[in-house]
Amino acid sequence: MAAGIAVVLSGGGAKGAFQVGVLDELISARKVAIDIFAGVSTGAIQALGGAQDDMPGLLDAWLGLRGNEDVYRPKPLGIIGGLLGASSLYDPAPIRARIRRFADPAKLAATGKKLLLGVVNLQSGAFRSIHENTPNIADWVYASSAQPPFFPPLTTRDAAGAQEQWVDGGVRNVTPLSAALDWNPRAVIVVMASPLAAAAPVTRQYDSLVSIALRSVGILTSEVVANDIGQAALINALIAARGKQAAALAKSGITGTAAAAILAPLDAQLSTYRFAPIHIIAPAAEISDTLEFDPAKIRAGIAAGRKAVADDWPALSALIG
Repeated sequence: MAAGIAVVLSGGGAKGAFQVGVLDELISARKVAIDIFAGVSTGAIQALGGAQDDMPGLLDAWLGLRGNEDVYRPKPLGIIGGLLGASSLYDPAPIRARIRRFADPAKLAATGKKLLLGVVNLQSGAFRSIHENTPNIADWVYASSAQPPFFPPLTTRDAAGAQEQWVDGGVRNVTPLSAALDWNPRAVIVVMASPLAAAAPVTRQYDSLVSIALRSVGILTSEVVANDIGQAALINALIAARGKQAAALAKSGITGTAAAAILAPLDAQLSTYRFAPIHIIAPAAEISDTLEFDPAKIRAGIAAGRKAVADDWPALSALIG
């Protein structure tokens, strides 16, 4: 299947407000037609909004947040409860209810857009892409956002009746580029929730188990993102270089079967990869912490996302064509 533009949305909790601003500017203000939305964690919520073609609803959902209590509630025993066998530190009932109200399977089916939500199976460790026609889509959006150990897994049963647990796709795939590339887009826009230099030194002190854990995840995530994007960029560069090599051979008078024989070893290695130009949009600086759903910071994040698109528009318009 050949498609148009794909948007890939990373994880990042409350930092996803930046992604909301990016999508609103691209879709609502600049009228960019996007065919594929791939997301993990908070990016899954933004991907749902884009695939439903419901930017007003997505904006309302974010701007309606009054604080952390609208997303999660601390469990009475907290970390002690986890040590005693609880499946998470927080109760996600508020965000699950909000996702259910926002998710609209009929609207999603009517748009014709591709939705790819990344989840990870705790039993097998495998990454899975959930599509727009999967039943109970609201539950799967939650599963993609269920970052352990803060939120409990989604529990389902397989065809044989065995229990399965599903968590945040960012556990394995922070930027689900490969899922989007499988649908052969002509270009990919990667929208990060955090700066690309998220692991840069900071002056803040981390003095609680939760803040230390979140900072550690941020450092790990930064490394995974750099590797994911770097690998995709390398593949794209190699495929582009193959085209230049073929042109150089033709200029030297080597064409047809002779040129194909020279290029065959390279073609064999590249045959499993797809080429698509990639543009990355990321915030210049951190605006909020991962679990900090402060209304003022949400608005600042959305504004920063809109500004990032405006600043990048010359490069984006060239990519989009």
